[in-house]
Amino acid sequence: MLQIVLMAALVLLLTTSCMPVDRPSASISNNSSPEEAVNMPEESLPPELQQVILKAIGSEKNVSPDSLRVVNSEAVDWPDACLGLSGPDEFCAQMITPGWAVRVTDGQQSWQYRTDLDGIQVKQATSD
Repeated sequence: MLQIVLMAALVLLLTTSCMPVDRPSASISNNSSPEEAVNMPEESLPPELQQVILKAIGSEKNVSPDSLRVVNSEAVDWPDACLGLSGPDEFCAQMITPGWAVRVTDGQQSWQYRTDLDGIQVKQATSD
């Protein structure tokens, strides 16, 4: 009897944890489609995350992070763990990944980057 109750509880837990969460949908600007990203509530980019992003971009572009600045940022729910930027041979977990769309400039060029909330992933989306 205890096994049946535990099994029923496990099935209930698994089915409710896989249910979609209702979120307001809106499109993000800067080369993204409504299917690709959904805006999150208005927030500002945390300073610690901004530093992580600028260091990652500085390292990638071989420039000093001090020469870079954030032009704008927007909190976004990405459609997968690859931030909507998966390559043809890349496997991405199919789960909504909260993060940021960030435009960065060095004064001459600007780049659009995507990141997760922790800055573990920082990926270039576009460049101007």
